[in-house]
Amino acid sequence: MGYFQYQARDGQGEVHRGVMEAMSELDAAKKLKSSRLYPVRIKAVKSRRQRRIPEEHIIRFFYDLSDLLVAGLPVDRALALISANQTHKAFQRLVKELLEEVQGGSDLSRAMVNYRDVFGNLSDHMIRAGEAGGSLGPILRRLALYLEQRRTFRQSLVSSMIYPAILLGTSAVSLVVLLVYVIPKFGQIFEDLNQQVPLLTEILLQAGVFLREYGWVFPAALAVAFWGGRYLYRKPAVRRAIDRLLFKVPFTRYLILQSELTRFCRTLGTMLQSGVPLLRALSLGHEILVNTVLKEAITPLHQEIKIGHSMSAFFRAREPFPARMGTMLRIAEEQGNLGEGLIGLADYFEKELHRRIQRLMILLEPAVIVITGFIIGIMVLSMFTAIFGINEIQF
Repeated sequence: MGYFQYQARDGQGEVHRGVMEAMSELDAAKKLKSSRLYPVRIKAVKSRRQRRIPEEHIIRFFYDLSDLLVAGLPVDRALALISANQTHKAFQRLVKELLEEVQGGSDLSRAMVNYRDVFGNLSDHMIRAGEAGGSLGPILRRLALYLEQRRTFRQSLVSSMIYPAILLGTSAVSLVVLLVYVIPKFGQIFEDLNQQVPLLTEILLQAGVFLREYGWVFPAALAVAFWGGRYLYRKPAVRRAIDRLLFKVPFTRYLILQSELTRFCRTLGTMLQSGVPLLRALSLGHEILVNTVLKEAITPLHQEIKIGHSMSAFFRAREPFPARMGTMLRIAEEQGNLGEGLIGLADYFEKELHRRIQRLMILLEPAVIVITGFIIGIMVLSMFTAIFGINEIQF
């Protein structure tokens, strides 16, 4: 897929300009004709380096734009005010570019297609639905809320890992210091006295020597494993094999399923509430799934909905989806509020995932302390054994 800049005319001869995503120039021309636009010029846009904009600025942008539109300001005036008050220079330039495209005659949704590297794939589709339904302001607020909830979910997962990571790091540093700097001093005493050190102390001394001389191997191996793993994981066959392996382990299967379904249900529910057609929302929701096993399991859903089957029946009849999902979706379908039902499911999966991770962290903390204390205890025992052995040295 690539981006193509186009100039086209409609049935009344009015010129339309913008940027669209397509497989080729021919595919772009077909998409324009399906929208009742007749292409005049199509040109491939060179891929630009992805701009790094902090997510909080993007969320604030959608909130501010929503407030200004609800207050009655036109889109171009609202963008101008936001650009003038923007503190992040790179994002300020981006908003100005967006403003120029809108002032040039593009709709906001069409202008945002050129900035999917910043706003994501969902934004322009939701905004297009808001423009069509005349409810752009409320939908922008819903989009900002969705991004904020997604960010909070991601940050809470990271925060729950911070303390165990600090604990593991501190324990590792303590062990290295004991092995490399403390225990070797006892070995030097025995070496000066030409005496044999106890077996346990000798093992720890050799471990310290290895760390002192070849310790660089560990960070190098970790770096190679990390970057090599990332490279291999990009290969479809390797990625599918790893995902299948992780999905067979009960604990990782649970974490993957809950996190993926949280994102899927929240994205799909938000788009349906914003007026995006169900089939289009399903296509976009399918794209955000990361695990290939789950992605393959949900792939038939689009065709099932297309031929008239219900979403609840699909999830009830298939593994590995939890039974609660089919039940809650059936209730939502009967009430005619599928979007709200999906949002409720996302909240439920998120709470369950947080609860499980918190339990894991509660168990992990004492486990790390006990294991570290056991290893340090062995080191201390080896030092005391060496000290007591000094009394037996024959001068």
